[in-house]
Amino acid sequence: MQASAGSDFELELAAGYAWDDNVGLDELERATGESDQVTSLEAQGSALFSFQDLVSFRLSAGLTDDSYQKFSQVDRRTESIGVNLEAKLGNATIGINWFDVSADLDSDPFLTYERLSPYVSGFVSKKWFLRGEYVHGKKTIARRPGREAESHNASLDSYYFIQGLKRYAVLGYTFRTDDARANRYDYNSHAVKLRYVHRETVGRLPLEFEAEGKFEDRQYKAEDPMIRAEREDTRWRFSLELRLILNDYASLGLHLKNSDYDSNLPTASYSDLVVGTEIRLSF
Repeated sequence: MQASAGSDFELELAAGYAWDDNVGLDELERATGESDQVTSLEAQGSALFSFQDLVSFRLSAGLTDDSYQKFSQVDRRTESIGVNLEAKLGNATIGINWFDVSADLDSDPFLTYERLSPYVSGFVSKKWFLRGEYVHGKKTIARRPGREAESHNASLDSYYFIQGLKRYAVLGYTFRTDDARANRYDYNSHAVKLRYVHRETVGRLPLEFEAEGKFEDRQYKAEDPMIRAEREDTRWRFSLELRLILNDYASLGLHLKNSDYDSNLPTASYSDLVVGTEIRLSF
């Protein structure tokens, strides 16, 4: 919705339903081994202010509520707020983003996370676009003081536009280091992701397809007392989404997400499959 010259406001509302075959908490590296059904409600709003197409400032806020049918102890309510400042510098775009999120489990405080991330991006050819980013993050988890951590990430994403925004692929690499209060949780990781986006028209309705795969290798820096050795984890994630654009305001999505974690710490080895659908309204 265009409010005035140089400003733009957006609002997204979504309602979803999914089946999760292994309910758990990735932040605690724990899974129940049990399946459940989850309903989700989401609201995301943003305000963009631009100045002569050279500088832009965006404020955003979001609220997500996930409710499980049986495992109410992992019902999650997540609130987020973000600020992004961006400027054109020749053929490049530079910016800085601040993001803060807090989550409750079953109405009790659970997680807080804050990050600050400067970035630079730009086209290096007609079809090739690069984006580099550094992220500094701080995380706390209620009743788990040892997992309080400060993280540093450096990432580079390479976009190749096969057919403009109708078909493109993204190849990305991220190096991350986590420094936790308890040494057993300190680690370095290397991650590679590949994403493909395809947009077509079926009949008279636009259809969007997106596939993404990610591999992460984590090397922990200190001995874990449970196994009396340094942890070594490999993590695979894979997702598919198919979205039908019903009109200018509404879309219907189907998604599949699969995670497969392997570790020499037995409790950190598990897999998770989520299949669901959602309807999204954009204004």
